[in-house]
Formats: sequence, C-alpha cells, structure tokens
Amino acid sequence: MDKVVNKEKELRKEQRIPFESYIYYSTEHQLYEGEIKNYSTTGLFVKTSDKHSVGQTLNFILPYAIEKDAKRLGEVIWQNTEGIGVELSVVEKF
Repeated sequence: MDKVVNKEKELRKEQRIPFESYIYYSTEHQLYEGEIKNYSTTGLFVKTSDKHSVGQTLNFILPYAIEKDAKRLGEVIWQNTEGIGVELSVVEKF
C-alpha cells in the first residue's frame, strides 16, 4: 500500500490518478464547489477553502465516472489548508 502524502499516518488502498476538474458536492443543507486534484476508486482529494469536519458525510456526482451521473457518498478523512481527503463509499444511481 502507498502511504498518504499527507502528514497523517493513513494508508491508501488504491493508487491515486492525477485529474483536474471542478466538482459540486453537497451536504443535506448546502451546495459546495471544489476542484478534484486526484482520485482513485476509493477516494479523492478536493481542493477547497470550505471547512468540513473529519467524519462528515458529503454527496458527490463524479465527473470521471463511466456511468453518467454516478452519485457517491464520501466521508471526510482529513482536512488541511488546501482541501479535503475523502473516502468514497459504494456507487449509487439516481
């Protein structure tokens, strides 16, 4: 397993792929905008200035997914001044 580039002692399960795209994501009550910098099948890094809590659940529609409008839930596993690290859950469809 590859170690996370972040200073924390987390391990990545999958190799990250560099990818840049704007993304909209939400909580139950608010819509946010960020920029994906890299992703894998199990997670992604979103560049954002918005503050989120570790453990917070976010809703994503992934622009790189094979299926159109692939919706994924993600849990914030870390946050720093550049953005958030998100662990993705199983695929859902609208």
